[in-house]
Amino acid sequence: MTKSFSIYLDFIRFSAAFVVLLWHSRPLYEFDLVISGYGHEAVIVFFVLSGFVIAYVTDTKEKTLKDYAISRAARIYSVAIPAIIITALVDFSGYTLNSDAYPEAYKAWDHAGIRVISSLLFTNELWTLSTQLFSNVPYWSLNYEVWYYLAFAILTFVNGFKRWLIFGSICLFVGPKIFLLMPVWWLGVYVYQSEYWRNISIVSAFLLLLLSIFGLHLYMAYNIGGWGSNYLLAIVGPDLHKEFAFSRYFITDYYLGLVIAAHFIAVRKISQNCANIFNMVEKPVRILAGSTFSLYLLHQPLLWFFYAVFYAENPSFEAFMLIVSLTLIASFLIALVTEQKKHLWKKWITRIYNFCEQKIVYRLLPRKNR
Repeated sequence: MTKSFSIYLDFIRFSAAFVVLLWHSRPLYEFDLVISGYGHEAVIVFFVLSGFVIAYVTDTKEKTLKDYAISRAARIYSVAIPAIIITALVDFSGYTLNSDAYPEAYKAWDHAGIRVISSLLFTNELWTLSTQLFSNVPYWSLNYEVWYYLAFAILTFVNGFKRWLIFGSICLFVGPKIFLLMPVWWLGVYVYQSEYWRNISIVSAFLLLLLSIFGLHLYMAYNIGGWGSNYLLAIVGPDLHKEFAFSRYFITDYYLGLVIAAHFIAVRKISQNCANIFNMVEKPVRILAGSTFSLYLLHQPLLWFFYAVFYAENPSFEAFMLIVSLTLIASFLIALVTEQKKHLWKKWITRIYNFCEQKIVYRLLPRKNR
């Protein structure tokens, strides 16, 4: 991956997280901003981007199962564990300050122990389950992505027929909701690994860029996402449609995933010829991207906490901007001790891994070989 394309992907990563924040802030204040209506679509961008990055790191850095497992665990848990703790704390504090600030949909505080354990194990969205982490709705996507990491690891690092057996068992275990969006994530892997798409001409890249922009325009102009959900509703009925939860758009998510994949292919090629333009914005983009994971996982509970602090039944524009600004600032400050300290988590997890590995090997070795 070239430096210029890496900068662009960091820009896309932050932009997608910010769009999700805007989507979840809409109930606080009515504003007319087109991109704020595409929170789910921003998550699909994350999925394609995630598949691409995972394919890249396993090709260039994490070349063994051990390295891959430790790096992924450090990346996920460096933010997931703090997110669970912080969500619980700010929800309790916000509700104590002003219970009227929280809509019923976000008062998911019963069976707290089950919600925490399920979130730690990323089992919130298995089959027909939809276990919300208190007010933290965006946490759902992590319960998809972690299983994609695991499935990818099995197909990459396990040999022979048993890898397909294990992969099939994982798919059966997670159920249809998570499985249905797996092809979208795998599109990112394909984009990285395909020699054909890596070596397209610059003319083809510009044509593909225009095609991806036109494809996105069609998606927005004709509400293709809404059509996909309504089409599924007509086929399966309202009860089963509800069980699909965040996967109810899967039919048109495939279309959107292809549009995003085409866009990445085009920009990857174009960025090689326009490196100076991307390099000019490297510093601010890297700073923003360094806090993206924390922003994504924590913005919703922070939004509603600050709304409780400055509660008004109909907040003014100034109050709304204050709440959003404080959410951004808090997310960036939290990132300083979470994802930006990922190297410390990696050290701790490596020690735990080595300890467990030694204990298991020691117990499995025949007594005469000890």
